Amino acid sequence: MNAKTQIKVMVLAVASAFGAPLQAADATPGATVFSGEVTAKLYSFDYFKGAGTNSTQFLERYNYQEGMGGDQRGGGYLDADLSIVGKNGQRNVFELEREGFGAHNHRGSLKANTDTLGLVGYYSNFRSATGGLSFLYSPGQIPSGGVDLLYAAGDQTGFVRQFNSDSAGQTQFKIDRTTYGLGVALKPTFFGNSAAAMLNYDGYKRDGNRFATYVLGNGDLTGANAVKRPLRWRGFDSQVSEKMNRYTLSLNGAPGGFNLAYEGSIEKFDNQALNPRTGDFNGAINAQAVTVSITAPTRPIQFVPDSTLVTNNLRFAKNYGSTAVAAGYGLSVLSQDSFSAEQDLRGYSSGKITTNSAYLTVTSAAVSGVGLEGFIKYNNRDNDSQFPVVGLINPLATEGLDVHIRRIKTVDYGVSGTFRPGVLQSTLVAGWKHQDKDRDLTWSQWGGGVVSIHPLQTLLREQTQSDELYLNWVARPMPGMILRVTPAYVWAGDTGLVTEPERAFSLKTKLSYAAKDGVLASGYYNYKNNKNANNSFTNSAAGGVLGASVAQDVDKTQQAAGVSVNVPVSEWINTHASLSWMQDDFTTYFLRNDARRYDAPTAAINFVSIDRPNYNVDTYVLTLGGDWQVNDELRWNGNYTWSKSKGNTASGYVLGQLAAGNSIDGTISSAVHSLALGVDYILKKNVKLKASYVYDYNKDDSYSALTGGYHTLMMGVGFGF
Repeated sequence: MNAKTQIKVMVLAVASAFGAPLQAADATPGATVFSGEVTAKLYSFDYFKGAGTNSTQFLERYNYQEGMGGDQRGGGYLDADLSIVGKNGQRNVFELEREGFGAHNHRGSLKANTDTLGLVGYYSNFRSATGGLSFLYSPGQIPSGGVDLLYAAGDQTGFVRQFNSDSAGQTQFKIDRTTYGLGVALKPTFFGNSAAAMLNYDGYKRDGNRFATYVLGNGDLTGANAVKRPLRWRGFDSQVSEKMNRYTLSLNGAPGGFNLAYEGSIEKFDNQALNPRTGDFNGAINAQAVTVSITAPTRPIQFVPDSTLVTNNLRFAKNYGSTAVAAGYGLSVLSQDSFSAEQDLRGYSSGKITTNSAYLTVTSAAVSGVGLEGFIKYNNRDNDSQFPVVGLINPLATEGLDVHIRRIKTVDYGVSGTFRPGVLQSTLVAGWKHQDKDRDLTWSQWGGGVVSIHPLQTLLREQTQSDELYLNWVARPMPGMILRVTPAYVWAGDTGLVTEPERAFSLKTKLSYAAKDGVLASGYYNYKNNKNANNSFTNSAAGGVLGASVAQDVDKTQQAAGVSVNVPVSEWINTHASLSWMQDDFTTYFLRNDARRYDAPTAAINFVSIDRPNYNVDTYVLTLGGDWQVNDELRWNGNYTWSKSKGNTASGYVLGQLAAGNSIDGTISSAVHSLALGVDYILKKNVKLKASYVYDYNKDDSYSALTGGYHTLMMGVGFGF
């Protein structure tokens, strides 16, 4: 039995076990016919310029390759693709596919489909690289440690003045992510066309390491302030080892004319990584040649607990003549399953968040020529986690990290109408939405019930109330042309966060055209501006007496525009091109205070507005491509993409501080060139030659160490059957 016959036999066995009436390719008419292709591939790659062997090259972070023998800078490796399809004249009843791009980047899928059953399976493995470049972007590269030099005028015990690495010289970090899943569907014909069901399993696994940071507390170090200060801000090599498994059941039915749907799932997250504590780094810290001691060796750093998420969602829909009603209810419970040694020691035993949500939508066409819709949504997130816990943060006092969010309750409601004015064959939708959001906040306290940070000394507030008016106009000025325009305006009397808009205006537009000769063209322009000056910091004198306030004024504008065209030059040649532009423009006040807000709850705190720096970055993307079917045997394809980002991430006073030792953190000026060429040639029946070439090059004018590129050449032979 040859290899092709073996593949056919295996596929038939799998498909037959699933219940499909499958037969070999030479079977009688109407039977399932199988076809497939196996492609053996040889890759050759080379990373040029950029980082050396001990660091991660910029482009390598997103396209990790490794040659035979473990060489990451250049070399070759083998891989293979597989595609098998079974057709019965009506549809594909069986599909099996595997694509490989090296040992650390490959994926596969399986589909089977009959009149009553469906089966779907998938997996994907992908490695990404992080860090590298010897942490040249770290704040430790700036002489001041990224801290304003004038900041040292006050009490210095709490200040971080430099970045310290405990990673033992590690500069390469990588994470392998594997996702997988399987789903079985029972189609309506299985239940006599009265219901449908689906059972899915989804999972993922992440393994590797990453560079993590932490800051030691006042009581973690001993010695003079001048000795302690440089040691507080630290980084280390953190292990990543976690997995997730989720099981989902979906049911759909229509008893008595009611459309009912239920979906429930159980998701388990398991963190298997080591949980480091401050004492684990005592040796590395002492290596700084100063007198240091760790007073809380069991205190965890970035502890990630195991958890279980249970969700239930029920949806209902019913038509009553020209009126349709839809409603739903959801309940989810997120529970913490594991606890750190410090949590166990302090009696922390309950970590749970419960969310209830519901909605009701009514749509009616009872009024001639007008469609009406009204909705209301409710969401209530309750944080039932234990709080406060005596001694969890400070062994000598009842103290929280900052603020505990007990509950967030949100109510949204609105109405809209659909009209057809009869101009340009257009449709107009006009609507109004309102949102009420209530946060129940509990502020952390020190011993004796004294609040450790006053609510007015943060930008977090409890209430948000906003309204939105919007229009959606769709017109057809001429055959093949569609115009869409959607403006919206939001205003809010109260906002709980500065990221929530006090005032916002947005506009989305799109024009598309399909010509009779097959030419497709489209263009768009989007604009959004958010402003918020609602919230402020409040100064306080000694003893906690509140004084004047300093407002935080946020102004953020995002714009995007683009055009694209697809031109079929002939029956054998097709081309496409696109150009897009995006801009992010963000301005806010840079505020400074003269004391750490957590050092003492009664300390005098003054907030000073230093400058109003601006973040403004433009990005351009140009894409050109096409394919050419030279003849029945030969086909070419190619694509080129150029992307350019340029702008300032800081200005004024902030830029001046960065420029003291490292101006690269204040500017962006980089361009990426990507070229991909491919060719397929049918050598003879069931034998196809394939080749592709990929060239990527990143040029960074702000930071030359990030400049670098790579070549990848693939040659393959495909065998069909």
